[in-house]
Amino acid sequence: MIKFLRMTPAVWVILVWTLTVLPSLPVRSFIWEEGTNAELARDMLVHGNMLEPSIYGVRWAEKPSLLPWLIVGVARLTGEVNEWSARLPAMLAVLVTALLVLSLARRLASTPAAFFAAACFLFCPLLLRKLTIAEPDTIITVLSFAALVIWWRGAQTRVSWRRWLACGMLLTTAAMAKGPQPIAYFALGVGGFIVLHRRWGDLPGLMLSLVMPAIAVVAWAIAVYRPGDLTVWLGYMRLGHRIEPVAYLVERVRFSGVLMLDLLPATLLLPFMVHQWQERRLGEKSTLIKAMFCYAGMATLVLFLWPGANTRYAMQAAPACAVMAGLAIDDLWQRCRVVSRFAAILLAALFAYQLVLVTVVMPMFPHSFGATRIAGQTIDQAIGRAPAPAFNIDGPDTNQLFYVSHPIHGLDLRDAMKVAPPAWLLLAPHKLSWIEAQNPDFAVSQLISTTSGVELVAARIGSRPAP
Repeated sequence: MIKFLRMTPAVWVILVWTLTVLPSLPVRSFIWEEGTNAELARDMLVHGNMLEPSIYGVRWAEKPSLLPWLIVGVARLTGEVNEWSARLPAMLAVLVTALLVLSLARRLASTPAAFFAAACFLFCPLLLRKLTIAEPDTIITVLSFAALVIWWRGAQTRVSWRRWLACGMLLTTAAMAKGPQPIAYFALGVGGFIVLHRRWGDLPGLMLSLVMPAIAVVAWAIAVYRPGDLTVWLGYMRLGHRIEPVAYLVERVRFSGVLMLDLLPATLLLPFMVHQWQERRLGEKSTLIKAMFCYAGMATLVLFLWPGANTRYAMQAAPACAVMAGLAIDDLWQRCRVVSRFAAILLAALFAYQLVLVTVVMPMFPHSFGATRIAGQTIDQAIGRAPAPAFNIDGPDTNQLFYVSHPIHGLDLRDAMKVAPPAWLLLAPHKLSWIEAQNPDFAVSQLISTTSGVELVAARIGSRPAP
């Protein structure tokens, strides 16, 4: 028992991660963009097209595909693409980031405060939504923050070229997940710190670490480019986003409020860090606080101004905010007891929420958390009973259709008119109505509606008999 209580903080973090992430993981079926990433990985495994994968035969080149590549690597070990192989890279990224937060905070804070920092990252609402989700945000977060930690280890004296190269390699890998946007946190954060401290000799190293991912992204773009891709890429980066001024202001105010809630409990403690920023006697601690403020704040300010930006794009700020919270709690525990105790209670409540969710709620309501799997299996069984070619119209609707074992082909709405019956059409209800109105010769013999977040129907069409 004594040995159990004396486990190192890293072991405690791993234990807490295990208890709050792994239970009931198979209960939850794919949501959000998970199905898309899993389908891309499955296409890579089947057809070997790593740069330009497709979904149901439709080329997909919106951004580089780091997460599907990682899923492919795991699937080669496990034997197939499923919920486990799709989610394992993202889940491990969360754990590694928490350990990095623990390590960085522990240098200058007590062990309980460092553990508090790691828990602040793991259980802030922004991360709670992504703990087991196969999306690239957590992958980008760990790569960018790891680059920051490597840089910081040498920043007390002079950052060596070897460290800048290591940072560049990590940032290059991150750029392969979503393109150049995620590099902004490191670029603006470290660049802001360099300007703040007038460390102009570090600028060439910073430029080297940023040129590496830029070259990688340009090389990928050249390799996959086809006419029309530029419009897709600009739309993905929100560069063509237009919004009315009033709507823009409302959206940005909402962004600020939601982000403050998403980063709790760290945001409760950040205002109390200002005096530590100014205290020269704190030495390295004060300098680290400045570095974390620059990293978390500079790019987040850009996101605040960017039309259409979602709070999940600011996930990279979460580990830096958690480190600052850990550095703050040591001092505040005696100096400002109400705030520090409330932050600790809130963190405990967030931990309890996640623990109850995965150990009690999800097992009690498997149909609710497995809705897309059930919907896909229902469609799969229907196609199996009445075999015919299946077409996804203006998809991809991958969260449901990932669970369909029969081959699916992607078509746009106009091409759906050319489908020769019998066939299965997998599409939104209003699109089916349009097709029926445009082609009176189509007769729907079976109609299956699913209710799993995305409104989708599976319609088996045949030809109407001649009168």
